[in-house]
Amino acid sequence: MSGGGTAGGNERQIAYWNEVAGPKWIRVQAAMESRLTAVEDRLLERAAPRAGERVLEVGCGTGTTTARLAGLVGEGGHVTAVDVSRPMLEAARARLAGLAQVTLMEADAAFATFAAPFDLVTSRFGVMFFEDPAAAFANLRASLVPGGRLVCAAWGPIADNPHWSVPLEITVARLGPPKPRRPHAPGPLAFADRDHARTVLTQAGFAEIAIEPERVMLSGRSLDDEAEMAGTMGPAGALIDEKEADAQTRAALRVAFREALPGYADADARLPATIHMITARNPA
Repeated sequence: MSGGGTAGGNERQIAYWNEVAGPKWIRVQAAMESRLTAVEDRLLERAAPRAGERVLEVGCGTGTTTARLAGLVGEGGHVTAVDVSRPMLEAARARLAGLAQVTLMEADAAFATFAAPFDLVTSRFGVMFFEDPAAAFANLRASLVPGGRLVCAAWGPIADNPHWSVPLEITVARLGPPKPRRPHAPGPLAFADRDHARTVLTQAGFAEIAIEPERVMLSGRSLDDEAEMAGTMGPAGALIDEKEADAQTRAALRVAFREALPGYADADARLPATIHMITARNPA
C-alpha cells in the first residue's frame, strides 16, 4: 500500500499501485491480511492511540488497520486514512461503511493538506514509497500537533526476511538478476537501512527518533498460499513481472517456492520476519 511520493516524480508509484500492486493485493487480500496481523498488533501497541485522538493513517490500503484505529479512538476521535490506490480504497470503503469517525482520502500523503492537526501519524508499510522521503515526512510532521507522535512499521533488511529472500534467490537463479536500482529507492525495502531512515526523519525535522528492529511471525494461512504469495507480491513477484515470465515459468516457480518453504516456515505456515518500528515526535 502506498502513501505517495513527490509531485512530478511520483506518477510511477501512483500508476503502479492503481494498475499493478493494488489489483494484485486485492486478489490475495485474505491471505495478506492474515499474514500481517502480527505486524498490525505490534504497530498498534507502539502507537497506542487513545480515545478522542485524531489520527492520520498513511497508506491505509484495504482498511484493516483503519478499522482497528477507529475502534481505539472511538466516536469522539477521528481517523483520516489516505492512500493513492483506488482499488484498495474501494475495498476499504466497503469494510469501513458506517464508521462516522473515519474519513478516506484518495491522495498523495507527501503533499496533501489536511483539515486539522493530528495527535498521531501512523502507517503499516505505507511510507516506503515516497520518491523524496524527507520532503514527504516534513509534510507529515507539519500535520502533527506540537509534540505529536509518528509511529510506522517498515520492512527490515531482506536478509532478515526469508519469506522474501528465499523466493528471490530461486527466481534470480532461474530468470537472472533484476535491473539495478538506486540505493533506498521507493519500494518495500526503502527503510531497510536504519541509518538512512534516521537521516530522513532528521532532515524532516522530527525529534526523539528511534528505528528499532523487531522480530515478528507472519501468519500464513497455508504453505500453498505462501507459495502463491511469493510469486505475486514482494521482490520475487516484482522480478517475475520484470522478466515477463510466461504462465509455465510462473507455475514452475510456485512449485519451487512451495518446496523451499519448509526450510523457513513452521507446520502452521508461520514465517519469521523482521520489521523496523519507526517512532519520532514533532518538536513541541
